[in-house]
Amino acid sequence: DSYGHIGGVRPALKADNFTLGRESFSEISNSPEPSHTDKLLAMEARARELREAITKNEEEGKVLAEELNRLLIDGPFPMAYGLAEGTPQNVRLQKRGEPDQLGDEVPRGFVAVLGNTAEFNHANGSGREQLAEWLTSSTNPLTARVMVNRIWQYQFGRGLVKTPNDFGVRGMKPTHPELLDFLADRFIKSGWSVKAMHRYIMNSATYRQQSTWAEPMQQEAKNRDLTDYYAQFPRRRLSAEEIRDSILAVSGRLDRSIGTSHPFPSPISWGYSQHGPFNAVYEHDKRSVYLMVQRIKRHPFLALFDGADPNASTAVRFGTTVPTQALFFLNDPFVHQNADTWAARLMKDKSTLPDQVSQAFLESLGKPATNADLSLASRFIDSYSKQTQSLPDSNSQIALAAYLRTLFGSNAFLYID
Repeated sequence: DSYGHIGGVRPALKADNFTLGRESFSEISNSPEPSHTDKLLAMEARARELREAITKNEEEGKVLAEELNRLLIDGPFPMAYGLAEGTPQNVRLQKRGEPDQLGDEVPRGFVAVLGNTAEFNHANGSGREQLAEWLTSSTNPLTARVMVNRIWQYQFGRGLVKTPNDFGVRGMKPTHPELLDFLADRFIKSGWSVKAMHRYIMNSATYRQQSTWAEPMQQEAKNRDLTDYYAQFPRRRLSAEEIRDSILAVSGRLDRSIGTSHPFPSPISWGYSQHGPFNAVYEHDKRSVYLMVQRIKRHPFLALFDGADPNASTAVRFGTTVPTQALFFLNDPFVHQNADTWAARLMKDKSTLPDQVSQAFLESLGKPATNADLSLASRFIDSYSKQTQSLPDSNSQIALAAYLRTLFGSNAFLYID
């Protein structure tokens, strides 16, 4: 009779077969047997208790699950990624790259061909501090040259060295080497102040040149390639981030507060794989620096207006002019929303159409509207109002917003003189 029991002490045979006795429980019980109705009522009461207990447990389970999810997402306190110095040590050479075939120990150091490596050979730590000191040393002008070239490029649209990521033999030579060295020396002496270098360049006569060729240079410009000269300030298009921020700023919707984390999915719901990777676009009205950039797929707006490649260092952005950019200013909901907000604010601040258009010119283009501009705007808005007057939601604000979209897409808005 021991079949079905696990190993160990087995119950007694009488305990196993207790219910097979000849006498029924009712006969050996002193209490009277409850009636059938009482049994049903007791069973129903017990069922209600069990259902209530199950419902209570389910509600408590939901609360605990939500708390668990919150802790998994946010943690008990804000999380920050940090780096701590470990225990530095030399490594041994791996023969043929095999980790199980170790050779001689190689002391920590720096690339000897670059020179000035004595301080690295006696480093007590990992050497990162010595590397930073070497990069920013006054005896190493390469770092300063690279930095001032980047600053110059951001201000003029092109650098003194047209290959900002390559100052080596495969890179292009500087167009003005003396100027590059002068700026690098000034940059070091100013304490590596980026703000001071911006101020110095922007206050220079070179930066304040007009965008059109001066009269004596016009004929020479026809005969020679003067792209390396700075007799005029080169006109440049706004970057993708600048275009988006400008639209939000002009419309009045720009949220200048500091960006926070994006609403990423809960970690407990992750099921991403190589063929089903994470992909999302989180829209907001904050500055474009707070846009989420993922490597596998660029943000639609940044991709359309030649934003940086998220998979590589993008030293120079090459601007393109394609029809989809013009169509963006006509059809995209982002432009429509900002144009509507801008139009509503202008109509609230100014009572007449000429005043509204004049204010729009000042805010978006930084210049007053001429009589020709006012006349053209009036004809456009009148024509648009007539064509849309049959629509149920047609009003003067819609026509004004349509005109404002043309300002967003104009060269005067997208290009800097």
